[in-house]
Amino acid sequence: MLISFQFSTLAQSSKKPTAVFITGGDEYQSRERMKPFAKTLEKDYGFEVIYIKDDAPGADTDPDHDPKPTVLENAEKIRDADLMVVFMRFRNWEPKSLAHFMSHFEAGKPAVAIRTTTHAFWKDRTFAPKYFGGHYKTHYTERIVCQVNPEHAEHPMVRGVERKWGDGEGPYVSTPLTDGATPVVFSYGHWRKHEESPGIGNDSYDSPNYPVAWAFNDNGARRAMITLGSYRVGDLKADYFKNLFYNSVFWSLGYEVPAGGVLSEGKAFKMVEEKAPYKPETVDIPAVPAYKLEEDWEVLFDGKDLSKWKHYDVTMAPSPIFLDYRANSEGPIDYALAPARWEIKEGTTVARPGFGDIITKEYYSNYKLRFDYYIPEYPEWVTGEWRGNSGVFLNGSWEISILDSYGQEASNRSNGAIYRDKAPDFEASKPAGQWQTLEIEFMNGLVTVLLNGVKIHDQVKVGRPTFLGFPAAQSFAEISFDSFMGVVSKGPIRLQGENSEVRFANVAIMRLYNDDDD
Repeated sequence: MLISFQFSTLAQSSKKPTAVFITGGDEYQSRERMKPFAKTLEKDYGFEVIYIKDDAPGADTDPDHDPKPTVLENAEKIRDADLMVVFMRFRNWEPKSLAHFMSHFEAGKPAVAIRTTTHAFWKDRTFAPKYFGGHYKTHYTERIVCQVNPEHAEHPMVRGVERKWGDGEGPYVSTPLTDGATPVVFSYGHWRKHEESPGIGNDSYDSPNYPVAWAFNDNGARRAMITLGSYRVGDLKADYFKNLFYNSVFWSLGYEVPAGGVLSEGKAFKMVEEKAPYKPETVDIPAVPAYKLEEDWEVLFDGKDLSKWKHYDVTMAPSPIFLDYRANSEGPIDYALAPARWEIKEGTTVARPGFGDIITKEYYSNYKLRFDYYIPEYPEWVTGEWRGNSGVFLNGSWEISILDSYGQEASNRSNGAIYRDKAPDFEASKPAGQWQTLEIEFMNGLVTVLLNGVKIHDQVKVGRPTFLGFPAAQSFAEISFDSFMGVVSKGPIRLQGENSEVRFANVAIMRLYNDDDD
């Protein structure tokens, strides 16, 4: 997604920037933990710093989730700031303090937000999606593995940042991102530390993929959200966090970020106006394969529109994860009614990691499904299930995996696998950068799959839903997923937007019927 930002007027002047730090919340000790960052901006980079702490101890742990409104001392100084840095959790301010705080955003000024700012207020559930481009739905797992998004590996926010790291505190569920957001770091979550292969060596993750850092274009204002920053696991002292933070500060103000990141130049770093806004590299892809629609086949996507699809993400019913009822964020749209949010480019629809999946509006029982898909080529530092990860869920419940696993031994996670349940009988993948074809037959709970013309599954009986598939026991209101012999027998086709911009084309379906069908 191409995002253009307005140049900061501050970066075009000789005035030293003024940054206001707003901190509040006991859980992550934000008042004390952000002081070193404020001092560095002041001493090493010449900022004028205004440090405001919200003295309302216990507000973020109020048992009734409705603490008495408090006064944010010196809030009127916020109006003097060029940049806001905010790290707070579950606040409740009186109207005048809140008005001073909101004036910064209403004026279209840049800001950098840390961790719990995604759930900054008890009552306002729309703040983070509206002004920082992401949600807070829950804190799902205990551990984390992060990777820079290879699609935006040159974004100023991640210059000099480690490409991959692990074993921090678990990720927040930040999806679905608001339009205007650009995810620059993704994560998988784990429930426990794996002693044999801790951190980045472990790919047995227990959560969907979530953005943990992203840029946001708020009508031209540059905002950055970094949901890392837990002192309990040392995030705030880690190089990846410090690089993300200082890069975000100067990028949001319109200054040039060096190729190695701000910290690579130390105190010698000079604030120079950005030469040109960041734009992702344009990559040419092969032409979409020609496909002739045969009799009895129906087009689901013809390269022109997604009118037969709608939005789905893992925080919607039927959800495979639980939500945090204290702070489940809302808006800016009703996602249950939202159309498909993927882009259409060159006759393809492009998965948008962080923005959700797409599912068909119509539900199907027995059918043949076929489509072409294209996995991008990635650098060598992108490994395992970070390479071209996507999938198609039959009836919303059973995933046929999409992954760049060319040249590897077939496994229950590789390209064409019934995800985590059964490896393909043959490894029939093509290399990334080429179009591939999946042809699937689903009949009374039996699945047959051809990958690039090679039969890789033959009449495989599926049981309970695969990882992150629709739970068989849950249903949409008014539309049940009927069960037959314990198998979900009716549901949508679901294309997954996991962590890669996989492209899809020539999507078509043919209904199959039993003798007992009407």
